[in-house]
Amino acid sequence: MTSKPEAMTLLDAIYTTRGIQKFKTDPVPDNVLRKVLEAAFQAPSGGNRQPWRFIVIRSPEVKHTLSELAIQAAKEQAAMSGREMGSTEFQESLASVPVIIIACALRSPLPPPSNVGPHGRTFPALQNLLLASHAYGLGGSITTGFRYADAAFKKVLGIPDDVDTTALVPMGYPAGNGPDGHHGRKTRKSIEEVAFAESWGATLNL
Repeated sequence: MTSKPEAMTLLDAIYTTRGIQKFKTDPVPDNVLRKVLEAAFQAPSGGNRQPWRFIVIRSPEVKHTLSELAIQAAKEQAAMSGREMGSTEFQESLASVPVIIIACALRSPLPPPSNVGPHGRTFPALQNLLLASHAYGLGGSITTGFRYADAAFKKVLGIPDDVDTTALVPMGYPAGNGPDGHHGRKTRKSIEEVAFAESWGATLNL
């Protein structure tokens, strides 16, 4: 696998980066993973506090444990919503993905609404992570369902009580099977459907 980024412009990456959840078993080289993380941490943050912390997991034993916890989280989610348990294919696959990244947010010293909340503190870095992953031929996706078993995840990973988990990102080389196995152009709503001029619902003419 290449350790150099693919030749693509920033806009190419933005327009073609998809959420990838199906991966090859090929390991991600250390130098590539480092470059992707370095790019992630170039994200902006209030006061340049850089309030994100990422736990990078490659141990088969830990991945297996997190896979089991993710299945439990899915069961909790189904029970709380009153729905039948769906497929756990994704949760089971976590045991074999090359890399799992758990994104965490340091608590803000400022009370709401003066802070953006834990997800707002990590998602800029996570978006950078996905874009950089694509540039290096990798893929990943931002998932949050694991937080239905948040206490168990924090215990296994030794995450302090005053640190918030925000996302679990599986990462690896896309397997190419189905839309969640490769990058490419996406279907999106038009500008007129999601952007307004001057006030809510007013047509934006561009």
